[in-house]
Amino acid sequence: MDGENYVGKLNDYAQKTRSVLYYKELGSDGSDHSKTFTLRAVINGRVYPNGVGKNKKEAKQNAAKQALIGLELQDPGYSTADENESSTSGQPNGQLNDSLSSFNDKMNHLGYDALQVQSNFNSQDGMIPYLKVNGNIKKTPSENSSTHLATASFTADFDSVERLGRGGFGHVYKARRKLEKRFYAVKIIRFKEKAQREVEALAKFQHPNIVRYHTAWTEPSEYKSDSSSSDSDSTSQSSSSSSAQYLYIQMELCDKKTLREWIDEKNGQQRDHKRREEGLTIMKQIVNGVVYIHSENLLHRDLKPANIMFGNEGEVKIGDFGLVTEDNKSDENLIERTKSTGSKSYMAPEQRSHSTYDRKVDIFALGLIYFEVLCNIFTHSERSEIWEDIRGQKPPTGFALKFPQEHKLITSMLCAMPEDRPEASEVKTELETISLTPVGAQKKKLCWII
Repeated sequence: MDGENYVGKLNDYAQKTRSVLYYKELGSDGSDHSKTFTLRAVINGRVYPNGVGKNKKEAKQNAAKQALIGLELQDPGYSTADENESSTSGQPNGQLNDSLSSFNDKMNHLGYDALQVQSNFNSQDGMIPYLKVNGNIKKTPSENSSTHLATASFTADFDSVERLGRGGFGHVYKARRKLEKRFYAVKIIRFKEKAQREVEALAKFQHPNIVRYHTAWTEPSEYKSDSSSSDSDSTSQSSSSSSAQYLYIQMELCDKKTLREWIDEKNGQQRDHKRREEGLTIMKQIVNGVVYIHSENLLHRDLKPANIMFGNEGEVKIGDFGLVTEDNKSDENLIERTKSTGSKSYMAPEQRSHSTYDRKVDIFALGLIYFEVLCNIFTHSERSEIWEDIRGQKPPTGFALKFPQEHKLITSMLCAMPEDRPEASEVKTELETISLTPVGAQKKKLCWII
């Protein structure tokens, strides 16, 4: 490396232009003692050449360097498609080579005699070509110092828009993309640093128990439907200000019912013999998703029933990554964080009162969710009365007898000290053990105890 902080420069560019930037890890090659890592930068869905290094940090710097080169020199006519699409739009290699040859001829005609196209441009990686003149980076005469990146228009690309929910974060809409006539969920929020973190995390995730991300873009205005006219003075398609930018996140559309509603429905039933079994199936899927999130060195920070949804086939989907952040697995060097970030009733003790905490805050929230999945709570006042008790590892009378294995696991997850809580992978193992124990066996054990 040459000592330049290319990552910092690219971050500055993204902030100034309000672009969506994230890095995609492409894995590593080689043996343990000579391993190389590969990353690429993606800006507003546009893919830039790979960066390779002896470690992830070096690879990220090189990826940022490649992106900066591309931003300075790219010709809009030769930009790549979305990273999930073929960069050649199905062209055979011969046609791609003809395009690059034509590009060279164009530059030579403009007086760049020693021009060489450094491509790395292939159908798998979707790279943007960049230029060298006598070994030095050089701009094309027609290119300005800033890059003009086209953004998709929500109202142009989508129709049949229906608002699904709103909150301090923004709005979520159900909308049909005209091109493929399919419905998606589109979340619209003010573009800020934490919004960029959400996109970076979603773009990285590929897991059946996490809401699937498709793409994201920025627009200078926020879509306003007729149903949201009461929230502002605007009753038409959009509202905008001179300085605001809005992030549009396109995701898979899940069932409208959340785990919160599933729990409330179950609480409305006096007896439900299938609740334990169904609840266990749900919890196993939630924990599978959390194990994956933690394996990506991230923590959710806002796990609660309202943020857990169901897919079209009934599968569990963890959503709302608006508070996602990096995890530091070293207990000696915990990352400084904002206190009281998340939903207060599901916050771990250290999340409420300290600025240093790690992935174990997610385990505490999971313990509370598991309790709610199992326990019949008929009224809000009843919930208020027992909630602080369960947070303090004091379940209602009879809970431990009815659910002995679950009680033991939930209690461990609700330990006041984060180091005493199990890892998500350990919770997963315990849930598998519980699922192998027939309900009848637990009842026999209860009779023996009594």
